[in-house]
Amino acid sequence: MMGNFGTLYRFELKKLCQRKMIWIALAVLTAAAALLPAPQVTGKMYISADAAGGEDQFCSLYEIVQRQRDDPAELAGRELDTDLIQETIAKLAIISRTTTPVIGSSSAESSVTVRQAGQDETAWTLDGYVIQGEYWNIWNALESMVTTEKMTEDLTAGDYYAAVDEERARAYDSWGLTEVEAAWWAARTEKIETPLTLTGHPDGGWTYLAESAYVVNLFIFLFAIIALGGLFPMERQRRTDPLVRCARNGGTPLYAAKLLAGLTVCFAGAVLMMAAMAASSLILLGPEDAATAVQQLINPIYGEPMTVRRLALTVCAVYLAASVIHAAFVMAVSLCTKGGTAAMAVCFGAMLLFVMVPVIPLSHPGLSQAWGLLPAVFGSNGVVYDPRLVHLGGYLTNYQAAPIPWLAMTLVLAGLGLGLYRRTPGK
Repeated sequence: MMGNFGTLYRFELKKLCQRKMIWIALAVLTAAAALLPAPQVTGKMYISADAAGGEDQFCSLYEIVQRQRDDPAELAGRELDTDLIQETIAKLAIISRTTTPVIGSSSAESSVTVRQAGQDETAWTLDGYVIQGEYWNIWNALESMVTTEKMTEDLTAGDYYAAVDEERARAYDSWGLTEVEAAWWAARTEKIETPLTLTGHPDGGWTYLAESAYVVNLFIFLFAIIALGGLFPMERQRRTDPLVRCARNGGTPLYAAKLLAGLTVCFAGAVLMMAAMAASSLILLGPEDAATAVQQLINPIYGEPMTVRRLALTVCAVYLAASVIHAAFVMAVSLCTKGGTAAMAVCFGAMLLFVMVPVIPLSHPGLSQAWGLLPAVFGSNGVVYDPRLVHLGGYLTNYQAAPIPWLAMTLVLAGLGLGLYRRTPGK
């Protein structure tokens, strides 16, 4: 049997699949992944009555989301040009410029702008609320790039896109990009079509998937800890070590079979959890934002031309690749600690560390970039949009480069595990 690796692999895989704890953990984590988008559509929204004596409304968030998908403002397909920018400002009546002295200031010149949204009767209906929300999303995009003083009816698309370019340049400077890296990004940025075209509603399923898939990455890590923490210590607990010592080919084939079985189970669980979240997001929130540019909905200054759907699929694929190193790390720790409980404790501690310290300050550039590429950190706090490039025979973005060191780390952990496994007497 030891000489037949395929048979040995299937045997180890079957042993893993017979553990009830794995199925319980997989069911719970998959359900949690599927329910992640649920808060976006659960609960109710209060819409006040208008001054003419209309009735108060309590609309469910699901009803509002579905109405957004119908695009009552008819903004889908329109370009974010000067006409739409000025229409947005006029629609929301932002230009009142009412000022009031700042509390605690004796200077009459110290004042803040008080903005008031339009108070027309349609604002107090479901359609009015949704239409106003669609325009507010455009307003928020403008406000993130343009100062309040410039948010007037004279604001043009040229002003907005120039502000985006300036903010992008400042970001590159703060990230410490070299001139060569900035030029590399500039060549990519030229391919972004402007003015941007609005498609779908901004709370769509692809956008949510792209921004929240990192949570499923943590679920995958947690599943690896529960499923594989006791894989190797199980031999000691069941006292099957003497059988392995008597095998003609030693323990190396058994180690390889266990390792491959563990990687398979973790990857399969990752696929199931990610698929559950993706399906739930698209069903509940809709796929209308698929072709929307990342620069419109997620990150205005991101320098690569990319749709939200492509970004979502990319980060999901990267997290599936991360499942392999999650599994290899847990199995290596279990061999070091020689106990399932100890291995789970160490891995839980590592996961908490990654969650609590998602980024390293830019004052330590090398360490900061390396930390951001760790599989349990990647995707948190905008690491995906980190413009610093990885030099591996050419320039690669973070999401392009991350799987390469992960593969190398997986091989290193596998080799370390084999060395620890062989150190056991008789192997």
